[in-house]
Amino acid sequence: MTRPGAPLTSLFERAIEQAVSGATTVVGDDHVFDAALTVLAERGTRAATMDDVAARSGVSRATLFRRFGGKDALFEAAMAQTLRTFLTAIATTFLTVTDPTERIVEAFVACLRLRRRFIAGNPDAAHNAELLAMLSAGDPSPLDIGHRFIAAHIVAGQAEGVLPQSDPDIQADAIIRLTLGYLVLPSTRYDLDDELTARRIARHAIAPLVTGSPP
Repeated sequence: MTRPGAPLTSLFERAIEQAVSGATTVVGDDHVFDAALTVLAERGTRAATMDDVAARSGVSRATLFRRFGGKDALFEAAMAQTLRTFLTAIATTFLTVTDPTERIVEAFVACLRLRRRFIAGNPDAAHNAELLAMLSAGDPSPLDIGHRFIAAHIVAGQAEGVLPQSDPDIQADAIIRLTLGYLVLPSTRYDLDDELTARRIARHAIAPLVTGSPP
């Protein structure tokens, strides 16, 4: 009988803590983490098993238990590694990209990549609802953290004179809500897996909320 796993929101909260704590993961486990996230997206925490991950990754069940101890720890580690990659991409963008529009564009694309990692292309509405719950859970929640990050950079941009004066809190809230809509209600009109399309949407629909006009 399959042991029910921890709720996805709990795994995600612990994964965030692990990702920002600086804790390291087992070297060479990328393919195991890829397999774990795919299984998690396809089957959910209740039905997914270590046998599923073993079959998908080609690593024996015994080896997985020896490395991680159980499926919850494995899924948590896989999510934490993905979050580290996401946070690194965002940090790199804001260090190397100076144009405000392009910063927003690349951050939007990074968010869509993160969604694909956790949802794995699964169109089931329940998975999107889980994603929303994951992003809303915690105090502060990932959405709260994202809001603060965006608002702080808008304030900095206004102080530097590269962004027009407006209300950073309202702008950050609008950006978060619009981006969240694309994450949990994927467009049937536009293919968001096509990053050229995603960048066009970000330039024309999201960035103007901060810059004041489309490119």
